[in-house]
Amino acid sequence: MPDAIRYQGWSDVPNGLKPENDLRFAGLEPRGEPVAWLDLDGREVALYREADAAPRAAKAPPPAAGSIDPSRSNDRPAGSAGTRAARVRRDVVALPGRGSLHRAAVRTDADPASGIAAGRDWVRALLLDDFVVLDTETTGLGYADEVVEVGVVGPDGAVLFESLVRPRSGIVPAGASRVHGLTMDHLRDAPSFGDVYGALLEVADGRRVIAWNAPFDERMVRQSATACGRRERLRGFECAMRAYALARGLKHGRAKLERAAMETGVLGARPQSHRSTDDARLTLQVLMRLGGGR
Repeated sequence: MPDAIRYQGWSDVPNGLKPENDLRFAGLEPRGEPVAWLDLDGREVALYREADAAPRAAKAPPPAAGSIDPSRSNDRPAGSAGTRAARVRRDVVALPGRGSLHRAAVRTDADPASGIAAGRDWVRALLLDDFVVLDTETTGLGYADEVVEVGVVGPDGAVLFESLVRPRSGIVPAGASRVHGLTMDHLRDAPSFGDVYGALLEVADGRRVIAWNAPFDERMVRQSATACGRRERLRGFECAMRAYALARGLKHGRAKLERAAMETGVLGARPQSHRSTDDARLTLQVLMRLGGGR
């Protein structure tokens, strides 16, 4: 497509243009040819109009050789491929938009009880494994937005890493501040994402990385790292929200963390803080309650 528009960075890409993977995160299938291209780290990323995309077909393809079977105990909700298979069997991780829980939800529409059992089995198996729970707060939801806080807790709720992050833009929109309460006055003296990324990679190394809305946190970490020149990827994200939705029989596959925490009785009357470490702990508590723990 020689005449297509070309963008040189995420900040130049207008709202409404999305890569194929991000459309599939949202349950959409791109239609037609790319309408623009993004030049990113020496490679070309095709961009499609979100408005032209169609809902993905409800019928899931049969699992290919080596793919995840949602009836198996090591099944993973959708995230990225790439945790360290040499230590434990993690060479097969659900891919964005084609995740095992997505397939399980499709296959169990006629028998919701089997989907609920699969979700709960995944949670119980997770709680016996080596994992961390990660949460980010950001300047917004778009492709030019940045991480302004990151928190990571272990299976016992202990804080493994937490830091405020100074955004490269030097701006925190008022709408984002209303959510998490952070302004540039809080972040002006904080380290950059590049300064904290090495420690974040180290604390997550070799572990399953759980986040409530994993595709979002994974993207925010990726684009913040790319913006500061870091090419290493934090891999192995898995989605607690999709596991929760399946285990609770929610056909749409989504749930807000605050509502899930209220439904499982771990939040009580207090509101969600929308701070990274608190929300990572809240995610862990929801999973523990779902898995039968206290």
